[in-house]
Amino acid sequence: MPPEPLLVAPSPDTPPPGFVETILDIHWNIDRPRANVWAWLCDPATFVDGQVWPYRVEFLDDSGGLGGFRTGCYNAHLGPGMCFAGVIGEIRDGEYRDLQYSYGSYALTHRLFRPTRLQFWAEDADDGGGTVLRCRIDAHVRTRAVGLWERAVRLFFGRFGRWCEQAVAA
Repeated sequence: MPPEPLLVAPSPDTPPPGFVETILDIHWNIDRPRANVWAWLCDPATFVDGQVWPYRVEFLDDSGGLGGFRTGCYNAHLGPGMCFAGVIGEIRDGEYRDLQYSYGSYALTHRLFRPTRLQFWAEDADDGGGTVLRCRIDAHVRTRAVGLWERAVRLFFGRFGRWCEQAVAA
């Protein structure tokens, strides 16, 4: 029988010396029904199929088989200059998803940028037909590199809403 898993957070709550915690909130108004946006957001193919070599995204369950977006599934976004490895936490169908990154995850170099959590929320837009999709990225960032991190994250995620709207059926 395998040992019980450790009951510790995947990464420390407190940033190490020389780092600060950053929290970036980004949201998009997507002219698509929430159920369709949520289905796209929770489909592993959304993140796996479009990756350009040598980057890749993996989902694995406890038995080493392929996993998906469900609590306890291991997830890694890998490639040159990045390793975002973690475990999927709480999921509330149609409204919330949590991905907690493990200590050792990094962007560019572990000496500068250490992502700790990625969360998504979806809610119906006030217009009744669209969706407000919100993303929160938490990271420990070297103090002098906070501005660079924030610009890079906003640049990367700036296209996410358009990508979703183009991929999701109306």
